[in-house]
Amino acid sequence: MLALTYTPSLPRYLAARASLPSGALALHDIRPPKLPGAGWVPVQPRLAGICGSDQALLAGKASLHLAALTSTPFVPGHEIVGTANGTRVVVQPALGCQVRGLDPPCPECAQGLPALCRHTTAGHVSAGLQTGYCRDCGGGWSEGLVAHESQLHAVPGDLPDEDAVLVEPLACAMHAAAVADVQPGESVAVIGAGTIGLLTVAALRERTPSATVLCVAKHRGQEGAARRFGADDVCPPDRLHIAGAHITGARRLVGPQGRELLLGGFDRVLDCVGTGASLEQAITVTRPRGRVALVGMPGELKADLAAAWLRELDIRGAYGYEHDFPAAIGFAKALRPGRLIDRGWPLRSFKKALEQAPRAAREGRVKTVFAI
Repeated sequence: MLALTYTPSLPRYLAARASLPSGALALHDIRPPKLPGAGWVPVQPRLAGICGSDQALLAGKASLHLAALTSTPFVPGHEIVGTANGTRVVVQPALGCQVRGLDPPCPECAQGLPALCRHTTAGHVSAGLQTGYCRDCGGGWSEGLVAHESQLHAVPGDLPDEDAVLVEPLACAMHAAAVADVQPGESVAVIGAGTIGLLTVAALRERTPSATVLCVAKHRGQEGAARRFGADDVCPPDRLHIAGAHITGARRLVGPQGRELLLGGFDRVLDCVGTGASLEQAITVTRPRGRVALVGMPGELKADLAAAWLRELDIRGAYGYEHDFPAAIGFAKALRPGRLIDRGWPLRSFKKALEQAPRAAREGRVKTVFAI
């Protein structure tokens, strides 16, 4: 079967960091992965998304701390709608204790948080936080993978593949909204208007309709999508402090080298970008004892954290899902997130697909997928 295989090495990592073609991802004709044990089934992908974390990995920007939680070579792709035993399914990619055949489960898995599993290097499958980063499971960027039956959720007949392939990031966004825990009438800023940023806006609007939601969109083409998904207002990154002062009634200060700070600010801020600049913006527009949720995958970054210390901010990670997949399928039927998809690319055109993905995102068509 055809599969895009990621094989890392130090020279390839350094080449990627230098924005040079690294050759870490290549199209191969490989054998389908074997079923690791009872309860596992083959899955044939129909559509598979290109996630921002995948792009960070290929660009050499992913955290090296996560490397020990993968097993290589692996086939990327964790946003998947496919077919298993004749049924359309979406794959919940976290490889927790149940998937790994471990009993009793760790405390996190026992609470329904397989994405936070403590045993992601144990059990009868190789190391991997999730499908798409594990040597034994395969991934969505291929003609076939394997998944445990506990990972599979049936897709209703009235939910098109284009909507279903975004159930996984939508579940992440719903979990991020739960972590932020915005209360009725509070103000919240979402930094970033890529796929996860827009879906987070939608999840916040669904969870707390009375909240005031500002979305920070870097590219003009993303503004309309942000408003359609529920943002009350949209601004570019360089206007965040000005917009924040207007929305929250805070006082805006401008210090040396143009460093901006709000006295007061948003009750909650969700950073859906994951850079040093976005984190620094988040903590300088959040009110004292407010909450900042890290939603976009951060890597190695540099940020001035003095404001977080000064304001006693609650900085929380928001990764994965908590019983969110069935709810995300239902929400997808109402939201129709497939309208964010640019187009589907064949696996053989993966280089063009990966080049097009950031361009499409700048124009508001924020999700690029492989059509298998």
